[in-house]
Amino acid sequence: MNDLSLILGTRIKMISKSIKSMNAVKAASFIFVVGCFAFGAYYTFFRVFNYLLTVEVIGPVLLDRVIEMALFVFLIMLLFSNVITSFSTFYNSRELNFLFTLPLRPTAIYLAKLFENCLYASWATLAIALPLVLAYGIVTGASLTFYPVSIFSILIYLVIPAAAASTLIAFIMRVFPKLGTREVIILSLAFIMGLTYLYIRINNPGLLKIFETENEQVLLQFAAQLSTVGGIYVPSTWLGNILKGLNGNLPQATFYFALLLFASLSMIVLAFFVAQTCYVRSWLSAGEHGSKRAKRKSVLYHPQRQTARTVFIKDLLIFMREPTQWVQLSVFLILLLVYIFSLRRTPIYFTFPLWRTIVAFANFAYISFVLATLGVRFIFPTMSLERAGMWLIGSSPLSFRKLLAMKYLFNLITAVVIIESLLIFANLFINIDRRLYVIMPLIGLFVAAALVSINLGLGSKFIQFSEENPSRIAAGSGGIIAALVSIAYVGISILLLATPAYNYLSNTFMNRPINYLLVYTGFALFVLLSVCAIVLPLRMGVRALERRDF
Repeated sequence: MNDLSLILGTRIKMISKSIKSMNAVKAASFIFVVGCFAFGAYYTFFRVFNYLLTVEVIGPVLLDRVIEMALFVFLIMLLFSNVITSFSTFYNSRELNFLFTLPLRPTAIYLAKLFENCLYASWATLAIALPLVLAYGIVTGASLTFYPVSIFSILIYLVIPAAAASTLIAFIMRVFPKLGTREVIILSLAFIMGLTYLYIRINNPGLLKIFETENEQVLLQFAAQLSTVGGIYVPSTWLGNILKGLNGNLPQATFYFALLLFASLSMIVLAFFVAQTCYVRSWLSAGEHGSKRAKRKSVLYHPQRQTARTVFIKDLLIFMREPTQWVQLSVFLILLLVYIFSLRRTPIYFTFPLWRTIVAFANFAYISFVLATLGVRFIFPTMSLERAGMWLIGSSPLSFRKLLAMKYLFNLITAVVIIESLLIFANLFINIDRRLYVIMPLIGLFVAAALVSINLGLGSKFIQFSEENPSRIAAGSGGIIAALVSIAYVGISILLLATPAYNYLSNTFMNRPINYLLVYTGFALFVLLSVCAIVLPLRMGVRALERRDF
């Protein structure tokens, strides 16, 4: 226990020292952006929850099921993110080479890395979960004890997927010591995805099924038959029951809180057992396997090759040599493809043209938010991953402005391919109005260009050469600012485009006249916002690189 407290205490001192040394303007900007994001998330959840409570008969039941579904999705995403970051945290971190030379117990090192990995993998989920719980408590009129107990329950809840992912990685490394990084991560993700698929197929949760209401009796019967999301044996259900129980059923809340606490402590004990039995051996095996890799001549060794092509190949090699990068991107793309092709099974209820248009607009908003997330995770760390080679670039004839321009072009092409493919296929499956086939891809170009610029520019501004893990770079203060700015841009864009969309729906399906002034104003403000989001971050990034002493 002394060893663990020593490691965690040192880590806390390092974090506090970095916070104290932070520039006042940067700290104020960080607090402002985080505050705006938290308020925006809270306001959105509050409006949705408040509306659900106004729906007669079924509203409160749907509210509970929405909370359960959100917590269940959080659990699955936490498992994915913890698996992806666990290998780098427990086996590829350079800090481990130093820690294992000290007179520290391996179990203390393992537990310290467990809590560290939990923090890095869960901060994004925590940033969304806290406003969600706050909005739920205010809408339902919860007592003051609701908030501290709920927050503590969420913190306990985050430990379960973190411990499960680290235990799975350690077990695979011990049983298959010759597997490389990519094989371990792919095997772990395949196991979790297969287990999740089987559980959902067997449990078959009936959440938010589209139905046709004939009378109030049918509605009451449907509300009574709504099943618990994920099943009673899943930690997300326990957390949901804690939130509901704190609003009036204290025995239920107490029971599930004790159950969640017991499960979390059990997972920590299991992690401690794994650390005692196989962590050191698996870490040594991973090091021995990595040192035996054959050295090959670099494909970059071609003096006559064009600069742009060389930079592109270099970035591609950096991306492919980091399995956590392309594995996580593959998971994102697979989930997006599953979502897009699921639109082909849209119920008959959505075959009405009005609903198809609304679903298409909501789908555009969803894809934009996903692209913002991908940008923070994969585009923001690109400049930081240059690390020791940045001084060579700075001393070469290649200027930082040209370097950023080439990186921007490569990332823009990728982002455009992703967003346009998703929009085109989704709109084909939804079968929307032909005019929207042209308008939405054009809007998607502006969104892709702006998001790439925000993440590349802020990634150059808040560069981190001391960190080699892309996930940790994205989870730093600069990454959080980039994420919140990206989400704010998407949110404001959706609000600006909502006015033209409303006029289009009113004219097409309700025969109301179009207010062209509002439509043109909405599009003009969106274009102006996008141009500012494209130009300003890149200029900020170029100036930050030129002023930096490498």
